[in-house]
Amino acid sequence: MKVTLPESAIKTLKDILKDNQERPQNIRVYFAGMGCSGASFGIALDEEREDDVHYDIEGLHFIMSEVEYSKYGDVTIEDTGYGFRVVVANMPENTGGGCGGGCSGCGH
Repeated sequence: MKVTLPESAIKTLKDILKDNQERPQNIRVYFAGMGCSGASFGIALDEEREDDVHYDIEGLHFIMSEVEYSKYGDVTIEDTGYGFRVVVANMPENTGGGCGGGCSGCGH
């Protein structure tokens, strides 16, 4: 597993870990589902599991389910200025299943 992210995201994530020392110090990358814009991935503080793959960069420990990693591949985390956007190497295509024609938040 490889995670690519800018220095600004590294600093922000280190600050989050420092502010949440009572929580797990692993950053889980996970598939959050399909939505109007396609696949959605997220990050959260979580315990490492036996079936996780991991990647360490500048003191940050990222984890991801081995099953999800084998399906989606390496991870890029972008700092949007309003939060993070998680992109995977094998981004699933939007098949239209997450919205239908009448989703008020989709802009259809």
